[in-house]
Amino acid sequence: MPTGIPTDHSPRDRFGPDHRAPGRLGSPNEATDVLALADRLFRWADARDWAGPDPYDGLTGPLGRLAVHRVLRQALLQTVKRSRIDLRPALGIHPLRTATAAGTAAGACARLSSSPVWRERALRLGRSAAAEQLSGRHAGLWRYEFDVQTRWAYYPASVPNLVATTFCADGCLDTGTLDDEAVRCLAHGLLEHLYNGEFFTYTPASDVLVHNANLMGAALAARLARTGTPPADLANRLTDAAYGAVEVSLLGQRPDGSWPYGRGPRLGWVDGFHTGYVLLRLEQAGTLLGVDVRRSLERGVAYYLRHLFDGPLPRYFADGRSRRDPNNDATAVRMAAWAAEHGFAAADFAYAVLAAVVDRYPGLNTDTRAGGSHENRALWESPRWSTAPLLDALTALHTALPRRPQPAAVAVQPTAAAS
Repeated sequence: MPTGIPTDHSPRDRFGPDHRAPGRLGSPNEATDVLALADRLFRWADARDWAGPDPYDGLTGPLGRLAVHRVLRQALLQTVKRSRIDLRPALGIHPLRTATAAGTAAGACARLSSSPVWRERALRLGRSAAAEQLSGRHAGLWRYEFDVQTRWAYYPASVPNLVATTFCADGCLDTGTLDDEAVRCLAHGLLEHLYNGEFFTYTPASDVLVHNANLMGAALAARLARTGTPPADLANRLTDAAYGAVEVSLLGQRPDGSWPYGRGPRLGWVDGFHTGYVLLRLEQAGTLLGVDVRRSLERGVAYYLRHLFDGPLPRYFADGRSRRDPNNDATAVRMAAWAAEHGFAAADFAYAVLAAVVDRYPGLNTDTRAGGSHENRALWESPRWSTAPLLDALTALHTALPRRPQPAAVAVQPTAAAS
């Protein structure tokens, strides 16, 4: 197999016209110091013990126990999620502290672990996530703390899922808060319950290919195979599974460079944060496995930057209106930093994206509209969906681009191969 991904990171042809970030912060350099924003965001969430609302917590109240049919579950969940008025107090839905938020934030803090303050934060959150690792039938994995009904699946809180497992596992591995036995248990659980012999599945009962979850599983399997903890036969099984899963999603990339959410007639949409997950995990898996995936990355990044941004403002769906969502916005910052680090975009683009989205996060004291009558404030206060992803984006931005670019017109600048 070819080794690694070529590192020709010279940005070349401009992607399109220059854009300046709109809104209160104006230019990219007015997004203030990234570390100061990260510290402020962490303190805001930590003061609340990382507990808060979640977009998918609608089934945790008393009404959720009465919603026994798929349509009722989805209607209740979506009503709570999308309501401009927070219905949770009236419906008896209490703040949640999720392992996924702790794991995501632990990994974000671990990037700054040369600082004793950030190292302590990382360890504390990593231990919190590690404490929620499942035992019993699904030992080694992680779950959500709420039942979920989507258009394609239902999975209760008692069942692990690959997304929660990946974010928690990465945070724990980044902070060293899993012992050798816990790592081996995770590796066995990943292969036994979340791999079907062809690709990694979202839940143990699912047979649906979801590309971002499949590549999360591939990247995690490849990482676990190289920890030195699993015995040789288990490491080989992890590596083989990761190779196969990467191949499945490479074959699922469309001619235009995009990936649909999943394989199936109702899973063909393309959105920003799932595309971001696909690109990040494909690169990670390719690097760990020594597979040259750069061409697929270039095509995917070109599509992502063209169709999922309106200037520096992220789009939720490809070529759609700029619907604001905290996870999508945070992932856009994370991806802009990644794209700049790998030569797919100009450095100032990442700061422009940050400046374009930072105004709605309550923890940053730059919030000018989240409390307005037209906005679902609870969505922006979610530790799992908002705070932890943005903290991850901010620490990634600081690590990738520790020095802010000089003020300049902001444009997306892909490599020539990506255009």
